[in-house]
Amino acid sequence: MSLIVERWVRNGPFIFLQHQKTGLSNSHMTDQYNSLYQSFEWLVPSHFNIADACCHRWASSPHEARQVAIYFEDQVGQLTMLTYGQLSEQVNKLANGFIRMGIQPQDRIAIALQHSAESAVTQLAALTVGAIAVPLTATLTAAEYAERIHDSQARVAIVDKHSIAPMMSAIDNHSPVKQIIGIHTEDERIIPWRTLLARQPGTFTPVIVASNSPALLIYPHPSENKPLRGTLLHHSTLIGTLPGFVASQNWFPKGKDILWTSFDWNTPNGLLNALLPTLYFGRSIVGCPSGRTIPRLFTLLEHYQITNMLVSSHELERIKNHTDPLLEFHIAIRCITCPDTDITQALRNWVNERFNVSINSIFAPLGFGYIIGESHEKWPSLHGSIGKPYPGHAIAIINEEGEEVESGQTGEIAIHTTDQYDYPDPTVTLSYWSNAQIHETPTLGEWVSTGVLGHADNNGYIWRTPLDPVDTTDPVSESIS
Repeated sequence: MSLIVERWVRNGPFIFLQHQKTGLSNSHMTDQYNSLYQSFEWLVPSHFNIADACCHRWASSPHEARQVAIYFEDQVGQLTMLTYGQLSEQVNKLANGFIRMGIQPQDRIAIALQHSAESAVTQLAALTVGAIAVPLTATLTAAEYAERIHDSQARVAIVDKHSIAPMMSAIDNHSPVKQIIGIHTEDERIIPWRTLLARQPGTFTPVIVASNSPALLIYPHPSENKPLRGTLLHHSTLIGTLPGFVASQNWFPKGKDILWTSFDWNTPNGLLNALLPTLYFGRSIVGCPSGRTIPRLFTLLEHYQITNMLVSSHELERIKNHTDPLLEFHIAIRCITCPDTDITQALRNWVNERFNVSINSIFAPLGFGYIIGESHEKWPSLHGSIGKPYPGHAIAIINEEGEEVESGQTGEIAIHTTDQYDYPDPTVTLSYWSNAQIHETPTLGEWVSTGVLGHADNNGYIWRTPLDPVDTTDPVSESIS
């Protein structure tokens, strides 16, 4: 009997899945990992702009332009809905505003916004003009903002009512910031967002950039014990995240897939691991502020018929511990992905019982995106393991000399600069930002360490070594700050 096997197929810079008939029996279909991993090949174009791939190309099609890109409900439930056409128009208007401010390719733009639709528009506008977006959460102190502003040498900053006070304190007479845009703010020193966009045309041709040119400058969570060092992610980094995103979301997109994430779109998980991949595939993403009540969250899941989730284990525990199981809600969840690698078996069992799905855990260290994880529909998981390398990524456990250690031995989880066919892995960035300059990322031979300890077995499953109880600086869970 012929069955259907999904294989990786690329069309230009975009990844698609092709269904191919095979005569294999059901017993051979339980683990497709080897065939998926071996058949995958990267195809990265020489020029690639994230904003064009995630926004403008969809808006150029009359049919796709009407598709909703973003649903965002604020604290009081007020909805901001943007189709791809509307999203592109807003992005273009802000892009024109940036150009009038004198922004040039590779200039840095600091984005200090709370979770909102405007944060997505701003990120895409910065990328549209070829600038480097510097996402900063709206919860930093004035000193923390000042340190990041001076280190990045950002020329323009975008603030809202949550970040305006500390940001204005951070931007002194010696600050590199020359222009400030404010959303829902009142300050004569700030250009109002609405006023700026109202004066700009809604068309703009995205700047053509090399796929390996910097797109995002990500700073880790503030730490007193570490010097400030930002991770530079290139435009091609998005392509590098797609295999893991597709696999961890059980082959997204399918049917009427729509994704919701509990992570702020100004953080690595919210931006690189949720917002951008969803928009890349031309689908809808739902956003809302964190901390909403569980009944309101279930109302959201039901109203938008959300099928896919990228959610923290903390949020899942919060749902689990709610006294009312809320069984009257008709929800359509088909996949739940979690970036935490210490998910308890009790939580896994509860999720399976409550939602009839298995959690796909992912290992996405700061600055790497999806490199290791699970995909329950394609290969089996092992209890305690963080999964297997996603297709396109060569992963190993190495020692201090950069040599691979034997199975079962502990070392640093590292990613090779090239894949199994010696093609450069677009996920790997070989540069970082510090003291207003780009520096080369230190490597161990051809390996780049994630800074996380672990070990592997003979079948390719990888385990993360638990952190020392006194070590509270977990590089995997650190968010953009």
